[in-house]
Amino acid sequence: MAEVKLRIESLDEFFADARRTARRIDAGDMTAEPAAISFESMEVLLKALTPNRWRMLRRLRALGASSIRALAQALGRDYRGVHSDVVALVEIGLIERLESGKITVPWSRITAEVSLDEAA
Repeated sequence: MAEVKLRIESLDEFFADARRTARRIDAGDMTAEPAAISFESMEVLLKALTPNRWRMLRRLRALGASSIRALAQALGRDYRGVHSDVVALVEIGLIERLESGKITVPWSRITAEVSLDEAA
C-alpha cells in the first residue's frame, strides 16, 4: 500500500527532520521512510486540500491514469477548474503527471497527523 502522511510542522521542525534524515543516510542507513508532505499550519493544509480537491483525488484514484479532460467529465466539473486543482495537487505531490501526459494518484492511503496544539 502506497501511503503518504500529511503533517503540520514549522519550518524549523521540517529542517531538523531533514538534518536527522541526512545524518542517518550519512551513517549508511538507507532504509526508506514513509512519504510525507508537510504544511506550515492547518489553515494551509485545508486551503490546499479543499472538499472539491479531495473528491477529485478519490475519483482519479478510482479511474486510474487519466487525462484532465476525462477527469473533469467524470466529476461533472468545468475543465478549467479541474485543471487548476490538478496543477495545485501536482505541486504538492498528491497527484503525479506521467510521461504520457496523463495524471494519477500514486497513493492508496493519505493520512494526516495533526496535534490540537498545532491546529490552533
